[in-house]
Amino acid sequence: MAISSPSLLAYALTGEDLPIRATDGSIEDFLSALEAAGWPPDRVRSFANDSWDHEAPWPRPLPAHSLDSVGAAQWYATLTSARAALGLDVVRFPPSRRTTLTSDEQRLLADLPPHYGSAG
Repeated sequence: MAISSPSLLAYALTGEDLPIRATDGSIEDFLSALEAAGWPPDRVRSFANDSWDHEAPWPRPLPAHSLDSVGAAQWYATLTSARAALGLDVVRFPPSRRTTLTSDEQRLLADLPPHYGSAG
């Protein structure tokens, strides 16, 4: 799969606008160019994990209209391939740091179905 916009992919993975050299379009060559720009795979993985730990989005959202020339389907396929190559293809949802229920959540827990307790 050819990477049509290495700078957008670099931004999504690192959150920085990086000067990425021209690549042959492969994920491997892109990761090599990303490493040459100061972002080896371990640093990208660390950045992703830190983002998740702080409940920040990763990969980073792109600026508006940045996919107009790329196409959403091609973009997500490329992003998925890069995440897989980095070992970050599992979606991680950190546990909530909240310790108390909201009043709506308490009401829903207390709400019982109409048939509850009237079996027979």
